[in-house]
Amino acid sequence: MLVVEYPKSGGTWLSQLISGYLGIPFPRNRIPGLGRSVFHGHYRPSPAILRNPKILFLVRDGRDVLVSFYHHQLIWNEKNRKNPAYVDYHRKNCGFGNFENVRENMSKFISYAYNASPSRIRHFTHPGNWYDYNTAWLEASQRDGVYLLKYEDLLEDTEGTLREVFTSFFALPVDDVRLREVVDQFSFENQTKRKPGESDASSFLRKGISGDWKNYFDSEALARFDSLNGSLLETLGYESC
Repeated sequence: MLVVEYPKSGGTWLSQLISGYLGIPFPRNRIPGLGRSVFHGHYRPSPAILRNPKILFLVRDGRDVLVSFYHHQLIWNEKNRKNPAYVDYHRKNCGFGNFENVRENMSKFISYAYNASPSRIRHFTHPGNWYDYNTAWLEASQRDGVYLLKYEDLLEDTEGTLREVFTSFFALPVDDVRLREVVDQFSFENQTKRKPGESDASSFLRKGISGDWKNYFDSEALARFDSLNGSLLETLGYESC
């Protein structure tokens, strides 16, 4: 089965939860084997991708995505230190400096995130921007075999959201004890030894909350985001800018 998301929308976490509960491999950051597994990617819908019989499409408030994406691309963390060329590339091409001042740079970063088009050598599976990606998958989610769920719902009620996925989409009975064990195993607290909201900019799991965009978006950034995304936030059930 396939989990798709725009980057920084919680897809790794969802994949861990599905893999853990179903007891099938999640070959993270490597090519999966021939057996049954949970495959996670940022691919846009295509005839080949849509041949997957079960696709979970995860969405997240685009403003939170951009805050997380900023830290991912421009702030050193445990993951991108292993690939310094990634951060060096974006710092060189984003058009601004003083990278630690996220709020001051957010409006410019939004423009960069929507206009940047790295070569296929640099980013073979570049998903495009948040609006185009989610609009394409929103249309695809109208067909059987594609299930839309929200990161915020998963965050607020992990057990309940997963129970709905397993019963209504996979048509599987739910073992509540097993489900609770898996949710606990992959919780933010267990994986980071921090409480949600306790930030660590050096960690791939930085903060683990929703609504953090309010700490980083000024009026200019909000206007910029709104101009690029139209009514998609409201269509997906989020508060407008």
